[in-house]
Amino acid sequence: MKASLSKPDNAYPICFHDGNFVSWEEAVIHANCLSMRYALSVFEGIRLYRQPHLDELKPFALEAHVDRLGRSLALMLLPDPGISELDSLIKDLVIKNQIIEDTYIRVAVNTINFGELASPPTPSLTVTATKMGRKRWLAQGEKMKVSISKWQRTAELAFPSAAKNISNYAGPRLALQEAIAAGYDSTILINHEGYLCEAPTAALFIIQDEEVVTPPLSEGILPSITRKTILQLCDLLGIRATERRLRPADAYLADEAFLCGTGIEIAPIASFDGHSLKKMAESPITNKICQAYFQLVRGEISC
Repeated sequence: MKASLSKPDNAYPICFHDGNFVSWEEAVIHANCLSMRYALSVFEGIRLYRQPHLDELKPFALEAHVDRLGRSLALMLLPDPGISELDSLIKDLVIKNQIIEDTYIRVAVNTINFGELASPPTPSLTVTATKMGRKRWLAQGEKMKVSISKWQRTAELAFPSAAKNISNYAGPRLALQEAIAAGYDSTILINHEGYLCEAPTAALFIIQDEEVVTPPLSEGILPSITRKTILQLCDLLGIRATERRLRPADAYLADEAFLCGTGIEIAPIASFDGHSLKKMAESPITNKICQAYFQLVRGEISC
């Protein structure tokens, strides 16, 4: 079956790809290049938010995303294709596509040359834009049903968790597919000791006795920029927050919980493995954090 390269309805038509601004259909790599053969591709997702007081769009935490992308390149031993130019490239992409609403920017560094596993890599930078407002958890006020997966996050000695490389998502995808087939909305992976890590594409927070808790980075989770932002917001709001190892039972007994990430933003959780959370209906602390988060990304407050 031949896959269509036609642009999805929510994608903007102009992309930056391998040094040029091109159409969506032209932003492609060869099926036999190293990115496709050995999953040598690192990426970042960046949100553009409308700033009401400035009447313009602004990327949230761009410097942090560029820094993490640089660390991913270093961990994967890939050359830098010019990520310091991302600020100006994104601005040009906004102008060329006439973007005026909240948008998701995907930045990818692919290895486009042919060769064997140890061949010197030739990197190529691609930047695309997709219309993206709120996910249904915020847009429709829904709450997630989440499972605790039997699947484990890859151990640090097997692959660096801090590398936002596409191969790091293959195992979590299996866990997510299994959860969805069982009637859940998402799932939480564990580490080799049975402690909670994160969802396939989002960080985990639980709230117990008015304290916000998230697993530490040492549990083998991605250094999430949204996770770090939430911890900073808790400090600003005077909410107790800490990093601590969590067992499944901690999730079952939580008052509230939510997932967070660039794409999903904040998604309140109703239950873990069918255990309903005590304050999931009102979710007072989650709502307080969520309100502050959108004030922050829209430039109304700072932290």
